[in-house]
Amino acid sequence: MPVTTYPFVQQQIIRYGMTTYLVLGLFGNICNCIMFTRRQYRRTPSSIYYFYFSLFAIAYLLWVAIPSIDTLNHTDLQTQSVFYCKVRLYGRHVLGQCLRYLITFACLDRFFATQLNARIRLFSSFFTAKLLIVIVCPLWLCIACYMPIITELNNGVCAMNDSYKLMYAIYQLIFASILPPLLMSIFSILTIRSLHQRHLTQLQAKRRDRDLICMVFAQVIMTICACIPYSMYLMYEAVTYYIVDKSKQRIELEAFLGFVAQFIIYLISVTSFYIFILTSKRFRTEFIDMITKYWYKYVIRRAFVTPIN
Repeated sequence: MPVTTYPFVQQQIIRYGMTTYLVLGLFGNICNCIMFTRRQYRRTPSSIYYFYFSLFAIAYLLWVAIPSIDTLNHTDLQTQSVFYCKVRLYGRHVLGQCLRYLITFACLDRFFATQLNARIRLFSSFFTAKLLIVIVCPLWLCIACYMPIITELNNGVCAMNDSYKLMYAIYQLIFASILPPLLMSIFSILTIRSLHQRHLTQLQAKRRDRDLICMVFAQVIMTICACIPYSMYLMYEAVTYYIVDKSKQRIELEAFLGFVAQFIIYLISVTSFYIFILTSKRFRTEFIDMITKYWYKYVIRRAFVTPIN
């Protein structure tokens, strides 16, 4: 029996917040998939990263949001099935890591593309993009293969075994909360430095490539901001791991703060399309043109077609 209102507030966040995430995320990522398969964007390797990022984001949202929303009105399978408990946490972690490192790869591609050295620029290629995308998912499936082993169902609670909680918190802190944002920041700073060295505005670089750099930078800033609360929570969890005499109120508060931090992390899979719309005039214009074209072709035009009796 809960002793605070935190579990109730958490349920309301799931009911309304997670539903909003699901609707906005699916719409935005489907739009991304359509935009990045258009001829204008197929010429740039970064578009491949964001196309597959959007596919992984759709899978991630479906994996995370639908079971969470379903638990509001039905029994949570995580409290009933050990297999489901292990697979759900494992899949959530792998998909989340794929999202983080695909953004990192997009930053790396922009870094390669802006280098003065022609040999380094060759790494900004479709071959490199496809190779890294093929590698990222199997790599994290292997790295995180320990998770089902140390995850257990104990008294109706699906969680890590107590013996491994500290190790898991440190692992998450390094590979999920610190390393991806750190790599994104490093590659972004080096890219900005390269742009100043090359005086990009005086070169024959395509405006679309410059727009992609701005889009990548905006996504990086958003990702770093989303990771900060989760990083702080993981550090707190690691520091207070050996405190055993916690009150029930404190346990519920910590569980709620962990949920909120994880909820903010989900923004990474939701906001990319809206960030691109806000930060890139060309992306925004081409999206509006595409919608206008399809509206005229499939709605307006058909409305003027008179059926023959």
